[in-house]
Amino acid sequence: MQTDSITNLLKAKNAEISAVKANKILVALGLLAEKERPSAKHSGKMKKYKALTEQGLQYGVNTENPNSPGQTTPHYFIDTFDKLLALIQN
Repeated sequence: MQTDSITNLLKAKNAEISAVKANKILVALGLLAEKERPSAKHSGKMKKYKALTEQGLQYGVNTENPNSPGQTTPHYFIDTFDKLLALIQN
């Protein structure tokens, strides 16, 4: 299945919600989790990133971020994004 970032999918659907706000709602719904990994540049510091939870994987996949190995970036299924957007907006 084809996937894309939440930013691109929200723009394609002309949704009047930012990716930041949508991500906060997805975390509250238990579909997205905030995770941490050690910073490669700053010893002792942690970097935060988001990953789809087991429940969230029905709406997308966690792709490895090419700029940060070991860190994932959620990508959502284009075919089922309308269903996910309905959850975000309600």
